[in-house]
Amino acid sequence: MVLDKASCDLLQYLMDQETSKTIMAISKDLKESRRKIYYHIDKINAALGDEALHIISIPRIGIHLTEEQRDACCKLLSEVDSYDYIMSAHERMMIMLLWIGISKERITIEKLIELTEVSRNTVLNDLNSIRYQLTLEQYQVTLQVSKSQGYHLHAHPLNKIQYLQSLLYHIFMEENATFVSILEDKMKERLDDECLLSVEMNQFFKEQVPLVEQDLGKKINHHEITFMLQVLPYLLLSCHNVEQYQERHQDIEKEFSLIRKRIEYQVSKKLGERLFQKFEISLSGLEVSLVAVLLLSYRKDLDIHAESDDFRQLKLALEEFIWYFESQIRMEIENKDDLLRNLMIHCKALLFRKTYGIFSKNPLTEQIRSKYGELFLVTRKSAEILEGAWFIRLTDDDIAYLTIHIGGFLKYTPSSQKNMKKVYLVCDEGVAVSRLLLKQCKLYFPNEQIDTVFTTEQFKSVEDIAQVDVVITTNDDLDSRFPILRVNPILEAEDILKMLDYLKHNIFRNESKSFSENLSSLISSYIVDSKLASKFQEEVQTFINQEIVVQAFLEDI
Repeated sequence: MVLDKASCDLLQYLMDQETSKTIMAISKDLKESRRKIYYHIDKINAALGDEALHIISIPRIGIHLTEEQRDACCKLLSEVDSYDYIMSAHERMMIMLLWIGISKERITIEKLIELTEVSRNTVLNDLNSIRYQLTLEQYQVTLQVSKSQGYHLHAHPLNKIQYLQSLLYHIFMEENATFVSILEDKMKERLDDECLLSVEMNQFFKEQVPLVEQDLGKKINHHEITFMLQVLPYLLLSCHNVEQYQERHQDIEKEFSLIRKRIEYQVSKKLGERLFQKFEISLSGLEVSLVAVLLLSYRKDLDIHAESDDFRQLKLALEEFIWYFESQIRMEIENKDDLLRNLMIHCKALLFRKTYGIFSKNPLTEQIRSKYGELFLVTRKSAEILEGAWFIRLTDDDIAYLTIHIGGFLKYTPSSQKNMKKVYLVCDEGVAVSRLLLKQCKLYFPNEQIDTVFTTEQFKSVEDIAQVDVVITTNDDLDSRFPILRVNPILEAEDILKMLDYLKHNIFRNESKSFSENLSSLISSYIVDSKLASKFQEEVQTFINQEIVVQAFLEDI
């Protein structure tokens, strides 16, 4: 059986998992029916051949690849090529759009059939789908065909480049590696004399990165640089396409007039000079401007020009944003000058992305929204100041980036914490164990007032005058007029859950049977092998402990 995109996606997904996954969980994660998951597993097993390597779902546990299976699956993915891989309709449309957008030659239906390796009717249906999809995009690009030009993209020159940059982002950042490899091979086959796609050119651009950063006085984010090295040749080819097929390509020079005063434009010209010295390839004015826009738009980790005078208004808006944010949340921002500098670096690039329509996504947005929901909402509300000052609309991806920046500078202030509980720790296990208990409690409950550990004798001497919400102790025989929670010196999952229930909800957990005992009973009813059951229980409890740390900290934000 032949592997297609869905099969390869499932295979890559399974290789990425560190713990077992049930078919139901896989179905939910990949947004595919269970029937299709089983179907693709059968296809993968057929491709693997050796029954000892077959992927099998164990009832109630799911799928977890052994090292031997991982090696075999990795080898299988590496062997998939254009002869084995069946592109989906979505992938066919992307590869056709890119080919039409960068090609210097006239694109005919026959060339598209050869490119996609499907029938004429399938290509015609895909082209109709492309026309419809383009009407849903913001770039006002249309797919047209004529005898003289063949199939081509019609739009304002800047819109066309913006659309192709967005298309390249989706291809290289979101599609599976097998499809990307096939796309690159097919482009090189059809542009076999194109120096921009050569290995030598790729190496040249890699070597230019430190020189460009030195000239800029800036350190570009590693992920942004990696992406730029992948797509820059295609974007430069799209400029050739624009200049070849668009009579109005001079209009774009007006759009880029703002960047000619920036240092990025001068650095791009220097890069063009070094490119000519090495390959005798000249960058046009449009191409130099495009490189400058990319350098301006990509996120920076360092910028020695962050507080230059020409961004004074940006700084004022960010200062107001920080002030308003702090007034809306029960947390103090520390090192405000450092936060302001980081936001300046980030938002300079953000504004250029907005101005020139450079597409970008934040891969952490969903995690930020789900785990830091209130912080995200406060940032969203505060960011209205920036939207008003800069006349832009910030997306959830933009807000998530701002949330990440601010989150790194938040400091817990006990005096401003609502519903904070005062906790006494009582432990007679010795100084070392007492200090460890204190450290554990502060780790799991950073928003409660937990300052010291008493021995039983010390606690009894101050009990009459103490003002405390709960006593947490490792002693079995301690009694007190205050609520008592008994825990192990080295906190276990049930200890943490017990503390969490009381500190957050004033509920005493039922202690008739421990969490570990309940979990052990549940797992043993599905896993007969005691060693496997014990290992699985350990993984579950580790995961729960990690999650409790997150939830205990976030609940009071």
